[in-house]
Amino acid sequence: MTAPANTPPRAPEIPPSRSNRFWLPVVALAALAVLLVGGYVAMTRASDDKADPAASPAPQAAGGATTQANSVAPSASAAASASASASAKPSAKASSKAAAKTESGHEHYIAGWPGPRNTGVPAGTRLSTYTGPCTIQQAGTVIDAKSVNCDLTILAANVTIKRSKIKGLVVLDTDRPGSNKWSYTLVDSEVDAGTNPHPAVSYGNMTILRSNIHGGATSAQCGEKALTCTVQDSYLHGQYLPNDQPWHLGGFLSNGGHNIRIRHNYILCEPPANSVGEGCTGDLNLLPDFAVVADVIAEDNYLAANTGSSYCIYGGDSSTKPFPHANHVVIRNNVFERGTNGKCGMYGPVTGFNSAGSGNSWTGNRWSNGGSVPPEN
Repeated sequence: MTAPANTPPRAPEIPPSRSNRFWLPVVALAALAVLLVGGYVAMTRASDDKADPAASPAPQAAGGATTQANSVAPSASAAASASASASAKPSAKASSKAAAKTESGHEHYIAGWPGPRNTGVPAGTRLSTYTGPCTIQQAGTVIDAKSVNCDLTILAANVTIKRSKIKGLVVLDTDRPGSNKWSYTLVDSEVDAGTNPHPAVSYGNMTILRSNIHGGATSAQCGEKALTCTVQDSYLHGQYLPNDQPWHLGGFLSNGGHNIRIRHNYILCEPPANSVGEGCTGDLNLLPDFAVVADVIAEDNYLAANTGSSYCIYGGDSSTKPFPHANHVVIRNNVFERGTNGKCGMYGPVTGFNSAGSGNSWTGNRWSNGGSVPPEN
């Protein structure tokens, strides 16, 4: 068979001479000896390189009572997602623990930050089935150490939900008449909103502390009529996105409003974009749709990367929205994870923050691997 014209010719074979024939067996035996010795050394090194179980313990599973949220098997998206490189607040005790990774490939336990080990129902809490009303109308109601299997609707003042797991939503509708007299606190609890298309906890007059919130379209949302809204020391992640629906997801969302405090949370809008190109808006979204964004402090949060999100923060200003100019928005000392594209979100870390706006301030925001993050404007 004739070789193609662009194939280089093979070098001609040279038959061995009489002297070469004599030395060939000797060379072959020497080569065999070298191979045998090399193989033994390689096997010895391979044995020596095995991890010592005492020196390198296996990664620990996420503890506590948040087992359902933290036992998600890795998916194909893990390869495309970056994990955080280091903690902004190192702790000698916590840093010895391996990170617990979920389907996105992110490290969801980072020393010094909220995550699966230090939010949600405290370890050792014994839960009993909740048999009370799902619509809370009695002021001062306390739900403690319960497993709740319904949506909790708050229509009363000073409601407390603590050390409990809610498989459903927690809702105080600030559009309803009389809602300015209602309020609730969610503390040391887990909320699993599942496949619900609504926010897991909403819409204001609420204080969320040390809670693990996942499922739903948005982890926590504050409405424009809310009197107060505080989310602190909590773990917002694991939103639900159908493959064929035009949903817009977020970690935290306000469509306008005031008196908002978002402090020391781990926030990740997690799902990648779906088959119709929809998905995460960002981790922390201040969007002036229904009112001016004002009197907001977002500080000391860890904003995890997702290249399926547009930006990690929307800062409250938008020339295309009905209430375009935010005021007294303070965004400081937050840590942005770079992610696989180095930008945190698809287009960058932040958009819509107006440094020239009245009372607005952007200070101390930095990348997880070092370097400051400037505002867009």
